Amino acid sequence: MCELLGMSFNLAVNPSVSFRGFRLRGKENRAGWGLAYYPDNAAQVIKEPVQGDDSGLSAFIRDYPLIKSQVFVSHVRKASAGRVSYSNSHPFARELNGKDYVFAHNGTLQDYQELELQQFKPVGSTDSEYAFCHLLSAIATRDTDVWDPDEMSWLAKKLKSINERGKFNCLLSDGEYLFCYRTIDEKDKGLQFLRRESPYGPIKLKDTDLEVDLRQEKEPNQEGYIVATQALTNERWEDLKTGELLVIRNGTAVFSSKAD
Repeated sequence: MCELLGMSFNLAVNPSVSFRGFRLRGKENRAGWGLAYYPDNAAQVIKEPVQGDDSGLSAFIRDYPLIKSQVFVSHVRKASAGRVSYSNSHPFARELNGKDYVFAHNGTLQDYQELELQQFKPVGSTDSEYAFCHLLSAIATRDTDVWDPDEMSWLAKKLKSINERGKFNCLLSDGEYLFCYRTIDEKDKGLQFLRRESPYGPIKLKDTDLEVDLRQEKEPNQEGYIVATQALTNERWEDLKTGELLVIRNGTAVFSSKAD
C-alpha cells in the first residue's frame, strides 16, 4: 500500500532523518515517490514514477542539507488506480486564493468520478488527484480564506464524506497548516504521529540499523510533529483516531475533530 509522511515544525528544518527512513518504504511501494515542501510561500514538488529507495534524486535529497521548510508532505506509491507515470505520482499541487496547496493520499476510492468538479481538474488518472480537485473545488466554493475552527470542522466533515467511498488517509497543506486525516475504518492501517521536542537524544530508525543522535541534528528550540503511515523510529508514536482530522500549524497541534 502507499505510505505517507508529513512534518510541521516551528522552525524550518531539514527532513533528512525522517526522509532517510521513509524513502526505504519504496521497496514495497515501487510505483513512485514524491516530496513537497515550502522554501518560501510557494510549494516545491519533487517526484518521480520510480522506486524511491532506488532513486538517485531521492538519495540526493536525503543527503542535501540546504532543503529546509517548516512543512513537508511526502509519499511513496503502490499503484491501485492509474498507470505508473509522473502525472499520477504524489504529492499533487494546485494554487487557490494565492496559496499553493499540496496533497497526498493513501487508499482506494470507489465511484470517485461521481464527486463534483468545478474549476479544478485532474491532469492524471488517479482517484487521489480527482479527490484533491473535488476538495479544492469545495474549498473554493465555500470561499475559505482563513482556517479557523469552524472551517476546520467543516473540512473534517468534507473529508469524511469522501472517505465514505473507500479508504482515505490523506495529508493536505497550504504551507502554513498541515491537515492530517485518518480513514474511518479501524481495520485499515491509518496514520501515526510523533511530537518531537527537546531534550533530544539518540534514536534508531526502524527500516535500517542506523542510529541518529538528534543532539547533533536539532537545535534545542526546534519542535514539531511528524505524521506517518507507520512509525519511522523507536520513539513513542501515537495513533490518530479513526475519522480524525488533526491540524498542525508551526509545529503545534491547533485542532482535532476528535478532541476530548
